[in-house]
Amino acid sequence: MTQKLKIHLAQINPTVGDLEGNCQKILQQFKMASEANCDLVVFSEMTICGYPCEDLWQKKYFILEIEKKIIEICEQTRSSNCAILLGSPTIDCPGEKPTKKETFRNSALFIENGEIKKIIHKKTLPNCGVFDEARYFEPASALSTIEFRGQTLAILICEDLWSAKNLYLLSEQIFDAVIAINASPYTEKKHQYRQKTCEHFTQTLKKPLIYVNQVGGQDSLVFDGSSFVMNSSGKIILQMKEFEEDFAIIEIEKGGPRHEDGVTIVTRSTKACHPVFMTGSRNYSACILGLRDYIKKNNFEKVLLGMSGGVDSALVAAIAVDALGKENVELYALPSRFNSEESMEDAQNCAKNLGVNLKIISIEMVFEAMLFSLKNLSDLAKENLQSRIRGNMLMALSNTSGALLLSTGNKSELACGYATIYGDMCGAFNPIKDLYKTQIYELAKLRSAVIPQNILTKAPSAELRENQKDSDSLPEYDLLDKILFALIEEQKSVAEISKNFDENLVKKVAKLFYGSEYKRRQAVIGPKISDMSFDKDRRYPITNKFTF
Repeated sequence: MTQKLKIHLAQINPTVGDLEGNCQKILQQFKMASEANCDLVVFSEMTICGYPCEDLWQKKYFILEIEKKIIEICEQTRSSNCAILLGSPTIDCPGEKPTKKETFRNSALFIENGEIKKIIHKKTLPNCGVFDEARYFEPASALSTIEFRGQTLAILICEDLWSAKNLYLLSEQIFDAVIAINASPYTEKKHQYRQKTCEHFTQTLKKPLIYVNQVGGQDSLVFDGSSFVMNSSGKIILQMKEFEEDFAIIEIEKGGPRHEDGVTIVTRSTKACHPVFMTGSRNYSACILGLRDYIKKNNFEKVLLGMSGGVDSALVAAIAVDALGKENVELYALPSRFNSEESMEDAQNCAKNLGVNLKIISIEMVFEAMLFSLKNLSDLAKENLQSRIRGNMLMALSNTSGALLLSTGNKSELACGYATIYGDMCGAFNPIKDLYKTQIYELAKLRSAVIPQNILTKAPSAELRENQKDSDSLPEYDLLDKILFALIEEQKSVAEISKNFDENLVKKVAKLFYGSEYKRRQAVIGPKISDMSFDKDRRYPITNKFTF
């Protein structure tokens, strides 16, 4: 006789600190699972509080408030036959001695019939890149399994899945399937990394794997969801939606003729994918979700930005409209004497294609007044002055309307310091911060229906002096981005990079890069796309004499 478990996979978008809102999402999914006669509903890592909570995790009163919500969940699910597996921070019982230090854990709670039957602690705490869990939690000493309705389930929490040691330990145990709950943020190649790791995992253990991931934006992190189920041969038999909330119901079978596959899809969400996530680019979808959740979760509705007629601001405008709707986007052009008619026409055409009225405010009178007051300014100061006037005006408009200002600089410019601090770097969020200029053009081509062709083909320029082009100060972007990628993502030395590029050019780029650290430290946040973003991945000293 075969034994089956019917499991509901809940890929939801929690908000950090919104305990009530997250609790209601959990109960809603539980209700769906219970009505479908499921045995178990599985949520992602730290579902109840969102991930990452950073120093909120160090506050005992925060954990105690979470415990109240867990009790509420237990009370409201007591009469159901459906059990729950969800992620939560926990505090180990300090025991009788009041001097004993309390231990914070990253845990999974197994709740059945309104009772917490088992607490599983995370064994492998990531402490690199954007993760610093060793700052907050103590690791478990061993992996855990649960006995549930005739099957033994190995429970892993995110990084536990990536450890070769854990794979070896599991290979020594007897169990039927693996459930991994995750808060795994998006990067450009993360999906391939996950699948390759999990394929090796399942093929080694010869057991099916259920992978449930968080979805949503949290400050500079974007969680893409992309939950999936692999059979015991390492084949994906269920792939859930990317960048959207989703659910699915599966059955895990123990024994019988279908034991090799072991998993059957019972139900999938019938909700169609949101059209803004159908561009064919995960990076574009990540930018949309990162911006949308940053705005919505921080209780704002509208955004504004300056339109120069260049590709960067055009792409940010397109992302903003796709994320929030054209009615929630304000566009401004702030020309000076150096802005060409061509650029203003491009900005107007792009705004028209997006369905947004472009408001034009000349900065020329303010610029003239500043030049009159500040005598003998250098040429560079005059260029930056225009940018700072625009920043001031846009911030004033933001203060007046309540719309958040978006910054529009790309990773190539920020890497080289080709941006004006307190000028075009002003803003609350930058949707394209972690995209190199060459990537900007790639994504802009995907939105060529609204971004005019001339914007895609003309030479990029800051237009802060007569006949200015970016190439006057920087190498052509195709070449620059390759050198920057080697410096930033691959962390190579100038000597290593110079084996493939002109040494003098590499030294010039490296000097620009390392000399601009102080600007990057004051830049606004934006969604993480690469493996080495400037927000949390890369922590570099501003004062530093070891550069090359």
